Amino acid sequence: MRLFVTAAAVILSASQAFAGSYQTKCTTTAVPYQQTENANPGRVVGGAVIGGVLGKVVTRQDAGAAVGAVLGGVVANESGRRTVTQYRDEQHCGTVYVPSRITDQQALRQDLQNLTDGKYVSKETVMDVQYTIGVSHDGQWGPASQKAADKYLANLQPSAPQPSGPSYSLMVNSVVITSSGDVNAMDQMKSNLRKAGVDAQIVVN
Repeated sequence: MRLFVTAAAVILSASQAFAGSYQTKCTTTAVPYQQTENANPGRVVGGAVIGGVLGKVVTRQDAGAAVGAVLGGVVANESGRRTVTQYRDEQHCGTVYVPSRITDQQALRQDLQNLTDGKYVSKETVMDVQYTIGVSHDGQWGPASQKAADKYLANLQPSAPQPSGPSYSLMVNSVVITSSGDVNAMDQMKSNLRKAGVDAQIVVN
C-alpha cells in the first residue's frame, strides 16, 4: 500500500509540472446500420387476391382459392421486403492532453536543451514545448520541431544585463539611507546633509 501511495504521489507531482492539462473530449459520429422494411399492405392484399383467383381456377374449389390467397399474400410480402441503410449518431468520449504555452523562459530553455541533447522528456512536456514554439504538438520530437526550436531560441529576448560596477550606500548613524551606483549623486546628498548639520558616510557595497 505504501508503494502504491508513493507511486501515485510521484505521478501527481509530475503531472503538476505540465503547463497543459488532461481534459475529456467527446465526438459525435454517424454510424450506418441496416434496416429491413416490410411490404406495402396494398401489395400484400393484391397478391392474396391474385393467388386466390389462380388457386380456384387451378383446383376449381374454394379450398384451393384459400390456399392460393395465403400463398399469394406471403409471396407478395416477401418480395416487397427491402433492406435500407440508416444512420444513427453515436458519441465517443476520451481523455486527451491539451497543451499550453510555457511562460517560464528559463524552464523552456532547459526543456529545449534536454530535447536537443536527446534526454528523456515526458510526452506532455514535449507537447507543451511544441505548442509554445508553434509546431504540430504531437509529442514526437523530430527535425521540424528542432528547426522551430532553433529559430525560437534565436528570437528570444536576451536576459536582462546584470548591473556592473560598484554600488554606493549613504549611511547616517550606521543606518543606510539610500543606495546607488552613481557616486556623484551620493556625494551631492552627503553635502546637502552636512549643510543641514547631519554627518553622513558613503560606503562601497
